[in-house]
Amino acid sequence: MDRKKKILIVDDEKDWVRMLSTRLQHEGYQVGVAFDAIQAVTQTMDLKPDLLLLDLMMPAGSGIGVLENLRENVKAFNIPVIVLTGISDKQTKEAVEKFGISGYFVKPVDMDKLIELIEKLKEVLIKQ
Repeated sequence: MDRKKKILIVDDEKDWVRMLSTRLQHEGYQVGVAFDAIQAVTQTMDLKPDLLLLDLMMPAGSGIGVLENLRENVKAFNIPVIVLTGISDKQTKEAVEKFGISGYFVKPVDMDKLIELIEKLKEVLIKQ
């Protein structure tokens, strides 16, 4: 039985989250949402998503803080993370790449390229 893969979107921009959720649901994914860093960690523990789409700048902590927290947690350290952010500087990208992220997209995100990467990750997840 093929269960729908769960994706947790972590971003404080509600219109962007709505658009992204709609697209992912259309592609056949189950979608959860968190609007700040604290929700991101609690929702990850509750939902146990197959993938996180993570913004870096949001209220109640940063995306980097979320990554640090998840990578230290035995229940969440291996969840793939794709960063979707407005931050394009090389230092930030290098800082988050140290956490073993699966992708880094600068907003505005090319949705087709994002879906393509998610599909590639899904193939890897199915084999696990």
